[in-house]
Amino acid sequence: MIMERKPLVVVPGLVRRDVIAYLQEHVDVRQWTEKTKMPREVLKEWLREADGLWSINSISVDADLVKDAPNLKVIAQASVGYDNVKIDDLTAAGIPYGNTPGVLNETVAELAFTLIAAASRRIIENAAFVKNGRWAERPSNIKGFDLSRRTLGIIGMGAIGVSISRRARAFGMTVVYHNRHQRNDDQLYRTTYMELDELLATSDVVCIMAPLTDETYHMCDAEFFKKMKKTALFVNVGRGAIVDTDALIDALKNGEIDYAALDVTDPEPLPADHPLLEIDNCLIVPHIGSYTDRTRYDMSMLTANNLIAGVNKKPLTTCVNEQINYKKPEMDVESALAELKKAGVDVTDFD
Repeated sequence: MIMERKPLVVVPGLVRRDVIAYLQEHVDVRQWTEKTKMPREVLKEWLREADGLWSINSISVDADLVKDAPNLKVIAQASVGYDNVKIDDLTAAGIPYGNTPGVLNETVAELAFTLIAAASRRIIENAAFVKNGRWAERPSNIKGFDLSRRTLGIIGMGAIGVSISRRARAFGMTVVYHNRHQRNDDQLYRTTYMELDELLATSDVVCIMAPLTDETYHMCDAEFFKKMKKTALFVNVGRGAIVDTDALIDALKNGEIDYAALDVTDPEPLPADHPLLEIDNCLIVPHIGSYTDRTRYDMSMLTANNLIAGVNKKPLTTCVNEQINYKKPEMDVESALAELKKAGVDVTDFD
């Protein structure tokens, strides 16, 4: 008797062991477990026989990567953003791509507002004075500022932006935002749409939550920072390349803005000798927006389930190129009635 082979999923890097174990219950897994980055040519060779690919941010996913992978049915990644993925290339190749929106909204919003609060009160600098035995030597320029009765300007008012706005209002802040299009729920969330220049001139805190696109690449340039208040705090939890790093360094050094707090940078990671690390009025954390155990588990499980569905040509739970997502097979009447009965629906009138 010939055993039917299980679908093969390639994982080109380290992933949670518990989720890999779950994935292995459903598919065969071929994983790159070295600490070094998987060579692209090796990955392309592995993909020749693969049914699915668990993508990671450091890999460029494009037509070249998948052109010699005839069995590839799905690619999924444990992140919301996908600036390393050319969606049009995958759509042209008929490969649905799954990401992980929703599960990390509150976690990223918590981190964004933590950066805002910590930077506004100069928590890191003040804590350093205590640890270094210099409690009484704190200079006046690190006394911080109140968030209440201040204005937060959010650039990129998606689901995470809305979550940040809720936290800001709890702190007594006014929230304004800029999007490509005005939202239709401003009254519900007590937010106000503004054109970009007006937002920059008005806001005491400017928070970047926009995705990285051709339009937003280096959007935060020298002119951008000159339009902000000199007393303003700049926060980036979106993508590093939205900011022209040299322009940010100049703005911080020249007093065009007061302070910056960054979860993302360009380049990323920053080299140890990067000039941004030499600036005192800049707080940087290593891209930890979704870095909690629960959220990373949820993201990984959603990625695994997208892959399991895709290799079996079933619809992905979250699919970016939804137009080529696999469709649910049509049920015959008998099967549909059986499903309704399972759900506890009285189908007497249908029999």
